Amino acid sequence: MKILSLDLKHGFARLLVETPDDLWHLYNVISPGDVVYARTSRELKSRGEAARPGQSRRVSMTLGVKVKNVEFGGRGLRILGVVVEAPERYEGILGSHHTLNIPLNSVLRLVKEEWPGYQVERLRRASEAEGKPVVIVALDDEEACVALVGGFKVDVKLELRVRLPGKREPEKRGEALKKYFSELLHALQEVLREVKAPVAVVGPGFVKEEFLRYAAGRLKGVSLQAFTVSSGGLSGVREAVRSGILLKFARESRLLEEAKLVEEFLAELSSDRELATYGLEAVEKAAQYGAVERLLVVDRLLREAEIEERRKIEEVIRLVENKGGKVTILAGEHEGGEKIMGLGGIAAILRFKTDYYAWG
Repeated sequence: MKILSLDLKHGFARLLVETPDDLWHLYNVISPGDVVYARTSRELKSRGEAARPGQSRRVSMTLGVKVKNVEFGGRGLRILGVVVEAPERYEGILGSHHTLNIPLNSVLRLVKEEWPGYQVERLRRASEAEGKPVVIVALDDEEACVALVGGFKVDVKLELRVRLPGKREPEKRGEALKKYFSELLHALQEVLREVKAPVAVVGPGFVKEEFLRYAAGRLKGVSLQAFTVSSGGLSGVREAVRSGILLKFARESRLLEEAKLVEEFLAELSSDRELATYGLEAVEKAAQYGAVERLLVVDRLLREAEIEERRKIEEVIRLVENKGGKVTILAGEHEGGEKIMGLGGIAAILRFKTDYYAWG
């Protein structure tokens, strides 16, 4: 997603939708009562003496729609609401119902009376996903490439061609693989000295899995994941970039981070330290005391809550942020989010004990 403009003082953002992930982010940011301006088409009845009864035509136009509901699924992103702004030359549109279908590569303007901080953060995180650097190691039995990829730039750090012995010569192959992996690891370490970045290991077969295990044991504190592409070398790097692996990598890294936070919360909950609580009432009390170190809120709770409940949740989020706590919005369709949803959709890790608990 590209943020073309963001004016919180006047309550609007202009956004370019670039990927399917962007549609999911918008689904979680657009709320009932917001106004969305986008290009759409509308069927209009033909007027005039020459028009036949029942004759109509579809006209392309930009409409402002006050949101009543947002749908996301097999048909993409659909925004249902009432038209509040339309071209003056077309009569009978204002006040009528309309559905905006938001396709990829489209621009929309989103207007809110108030922008919660977590929604602004979600937009910024989505806009930065493609720009964050990732190191790609693309390898197979014949060639390898190590490249630093950020935005639209591919900076090749190493290209290597090899001839590995066949599997019928296991000792020779093992020695050759060890030398091969050592050269790749050395190049990878040089890149990671320049920039802190996650590493995507890509390729067509099992060699990438072997290298992943080899590197994981020697690189501490580095996020490594394997993905399948049809070739190694520079062509494998380019295929990884084209196929959207970098966005998938960013998304999965985010989900791993969320899962880790949920497990940390559950570990605190099962201990006798009393540094975890859940449920809106208990979390709100802890936030008022300034006790919340990390707030976990499931996006589904925010999306499905009635207006008054959502405002209450947003007030808790603001309270936690104002008192120095950190807020994480969890994806409700994944395991970590589902676990917290089972506890009311909102939970907190505390920096000190309070006298008020979810169960007390």
